Amino acid sequence: MAEGALSDRLDQTIDAILARRDASSALADPELAPLAVLAGELRHHPSPAFKARLRANLERRATMSFALATKDIREGFTTITPYLSVPEAGMIDFLTLVFGAEETATTRGDHGIHREVRVGNSMLMIGEGGRHGAPLRPAAFHVYVPDVDAAFQRALAAGAESMGAPEDRAYGERAGFVKDRFGNHWYIATHLGPTHVPEGRRTVTPFLHPRGVPAYIEFLTRAFGAVEEFRHQTPEGIVAHARLRIGDAAIEMGDTQGTAEPMPSGFYLYVGDPDVLYAQAVAAGAKSLLAPKDQSYGDRVASVEDSMGNIWSLARPV
Repeated sequence: MAEGALSDRLDQTIDAILARRDASSALADPELAPLAVLAGELRHHPSPAFKARLRANLERRATMSFALATKDIREGFTTITPYLSVPEAGMIDFLTLVFGAEETATTRGDHGIHREVRVGNSMLMIGEGGRHGAPLRPAAFHVYVPDVDAAFQRALAAGAESMGAPEDRAYGERAGFVKDRFGNHWYIATHLGPTHVPEGRRTVTPFLHPRGVPAYIEFLTRAFGAVEEFRHQTPEGIVAHARLRIGDAAIEMGDTQGTAEPMPSGFYLYVGDPDVLYAQAVAAGAKSLLAPKDQSYGDRVASVEDSMGNIWSLARPV
């Protein structure tokens, strides 16, 4: 393993490249290699200002990578955990009946009930009772199941409303869509391939509906170091579907279009340094809700709200 912080190793590599010294040792460093290649490809640009921007951008990328990485994440969790807010009991029953969910933790407090639920290889957090502090707003999720037709029927039996019966879709899935009694949207799908979950995906992926997806992707990139993996854009410039990765988890989105309203959601992010990402998010335009603070339940947490109303809680186990 390479010694020294990534930002320091990157700084030394850029100095070597700009001074035309041998920087090939950077290629043996898995973290540093892609940044070194990019710096090497652009080293001949004549503008000193460009070189300064290049250094700043690469160092920001390295800092973001360090701030996202965490070794102390709780078992079963990834960087992004969706946080559902419901006014009363019933969400657990729906998730159990439709997706075979397993409740892994329950905490009762003065502000309501906090639940943690496993669906396949994904985790969800649920604030139940209306006094836990998070807005009671519905969210949307892309869920992979072995048999979408059976899951769709279970959802209807559990009180959900159909938003589209299961069909084979052009994007390689058989999918049907429902809305539960709390207003949450569930895009239930079976991948039309060798496995019901596509390679590299997880059982549950949160799905956002912001207005102006390209600008929102730019915000997530600057705030949380998001990496765009896929984008399908219409000739009119509407992003119908995009997928981004933050840390080791993904988030999907599509423009609201027409008169549809965005569906602001909540997310709990396990990261390496919530203080750095909090400052980065505020600098990118997010509104501060909670400055970094050690909490009684064992996490250091900071919270921000973005321009679409999504709440991001940045956490690291103390």
